[in-house]
Amino acid sequence: MELRDRRSLEGVYSVRQSAGFIMNYRYAEERMMRMMGGWIALTPEIPVKLEMARQVYECALHADALGKRLGELRSQAQVSRPSSEAFVTFMNAIEDKEQWEDTIERLTGIFRVLKPHLMAHYSAHVGAANPVYEPPTLRILAHLVDDEKRHIERGLVLLERLLDTREKHRRATDWQAQLEDLLAAAGGVTGLEDDRVEVPRLGRSR
Repeated sequence: MELRDRRSLEGVYSVRQSAGFIMNYRYAEERMMRMMGGWIALTPEIPVKLEMARQVYECALHADALGKRLGELRSQAQVSRPSSEAFVTFMNAIEDKEQWEDTIERLTGIFRVLKPHLMAHYSAHVGAANPVYEPPTLRILAHLVDDEKRHIERGLVLLERLLDTREKHRRATDWQAQLEDLLAAAGGVTGLEDDRVEVPRLGRSR
């Protein structure tokens, strides 16, 4: 009889752990949807308004797909749960940039920090999930990775157009550093940040 390595068969995450992470992801997607929706009226740049509106819709689709998957994992469907109060503090910091002139900080928070972080976690989860009982999770997260990559690319183009002075570059870099410190203190979206999740550091070279 052929022996199987049950660790490989079972994957890194149990059903319960996977469901917990999905609740964390859904919290981030739902919060991001709400904050960008609220920013649209506060943002003077028309191209940024239009891109935010497009991404609000797609974040809503992400949250819905994640929420439906929870029911299939024997958890309550459509539940969002932050990993910790520290992660809530990080999200609050991003959202609190509500002044008319804060477009640079808003785009920096979403496209240099939050979305790259989520994309890295989704990718790591895909690599660790059980291929036997988690194909639906793998499909959802792989789709989210593709969407987040596209969102980041579009958002960074918009941000670069606004960074037309040395002072504006400094504003973006300083705000990114502050948010990354808050995110690290929170342990990331799952509260369990470790060396397996490598998050790209975008826009810090200038």
